Amino acid sequence: MSFANLRKPGTLNTLKRPGFAAVVTVLILAEVVSAFELSMMYVTLPTLIKEFNVDASTVAWVVTAYLLVSASAGVMGGRFGDMYGRRKVMIIVLMIAFAGSLISLIGGSLGMIILGRAIQGTAGALMGLAFGLAREHMAKERIPVGVSMIGASALIAGAGGALIAGIMIQVFSWHLIFIFSAILAVVAAVAILAVIPRDTLIPSKEKPDYLGAVLLPIAVSAILLALSGASKTGFGSVQFLGLITAGIVVTAIWVWWELRVESPIVNLRMFKNRQVALVMTATMLAALGPIGGMSVPTQMVLQYPTTLGFGLGFAPALAGIFSALTAVVGYLFSPLGGKLAFRFGARSVFIGGLCLMAAAIPIILLTYGNVVAFCLAMALNGIGVSLTFGALPNVLIEAIPETHTSETAGTNTMVRNIGQSAATAIGAMILASYQNPETTIVAQGGISASFVFVLVFAILAVLVALFLKRRPVQWVPETTQERSTRRGTLAKDPVPAAN
Repeated sequence: MSFANLRKPGTLNTLKRPGFAAVVTVLILAEVVSAFELSMMYVTLPTLIKEFNVDASTVAWVVTAYLLVSASAGVMGGRFGDMYGRRKVMIIVLMIAFAGSLISLIGGSLGMIILGRAIQGTAGALMGLAFGLAREHMAKERIPVGVSMIGASALIAGAGGALIAGIMIQVFSWHLIFIFSAILAVVAAVAILAVIPRDTLIPSKEKPDYLGAVLLPIAVSAILLALSGASKTGFGSVQFLGLITAGIVVTAIWVWWELRVESPIVNLRMFKNRQVALVMTATMLAALGPIGGMSVPTQMVLQYPTTLGFGLGFAPALAGIFSALTAVVGYLFSPLGGKLAFRFGARSVFIGGLCLMAAAIPIILLTYGNVVAFCLAMALNGIGVSLTFGALPNVLIEAIPETHTSETAGTNTMVRNIGQSAATAIGAMILASYQNPETTIVAQGGISASFVFVLVFAILAVLVALFLKRRPVQWVPETTQERSTRRGTLAKDPVPAAN
């Protein structure tokens, strides 16, 4: 695959661009805002339970609310960025995230924190916008490395965010994390204003797809709510079946509308492209497997006592430091992944990352209680996650025009979020079925079953990725005239009579 034809002559290729390091730094900073705002809350949950005297299911809404908005924001923010200018939309998103942090900080109640967290969820649009800006402002030969570093930054930012938040809570107060996230959003916005040139894109005159923008978050929210609550209610409960049915029905209506509207919020016709469809499928499988399913069982192995035979006896703080270090090790390989993508194609790096994540699981299963083997496995997993996250946008870039970069990347983010939510729900049910009700300890069989579940989907993701083409045919979106002609044909052609 060659990156030589990513832009048409006469566009930004002929204009002066900011330096590579400056662009990568400010776009990573913007993505860090999103990753930090998600990871910071996981370590804050116990503190909020005690502060507001509520149960775990209630306080979990500070995470759920963020994820629900984030899943839809990724798609809508990417689409609006492609239509009206990515720099402009990114700054607006950062300011909305800033407002959400302030609401959570000064609200004074758990309800206001949840509201602020939902508003912060708009930061889910930042990654897709960052990929679009990277492709727009980098020289073609530097795009794979830059995109790889930006994509993998979510890994290290997430681990670092949990560590920073934990220190802030322990030394000061939970209020400080919202002050920090607010300042971070402002700093990122100022950096974008200072480094990224003004949008040269002429704002689209196409009518925004308001109905699609409303239906999408409803559909995604219903599905994610069903999956997030399944660990408690079960997959056969009225709540789960009702929500999942509602989500599927609204999704079907949304798909029907998106295929008919002139300017859809998500151009579903992109899925006719073999490469795009395979990447999205592999992303979903990887999210169901190693991306979404590794965190909980590995933490149990780390923190369970050595007397159980499979635990390593790490204290929570040490386990957090260990997780952060494996993330750092993984991130160090992201520039190499970008260079390999440019030389051999992003497909090879993507498959390699998936294989490393899959290879880590048998090592853990076969060496319970061995600290060295576990460290090796987690290092492989960290490198695999880093390469996969970095290669994903590059694989998509190979198959889509620059004008639809943020939209497609945002759609991929939504697919990953849904897969991770499903993995969390299913993994929780597997572990709960092996849990001792008195000690709350999960038996080794449950840990192994959870890892096997992850391994199955990791292998499936590799198999799907193998069907990706080295030199894919790029998706060519319909022109306005072609859409009008097709819609007119659909309206005029009668339905054939049954024989």
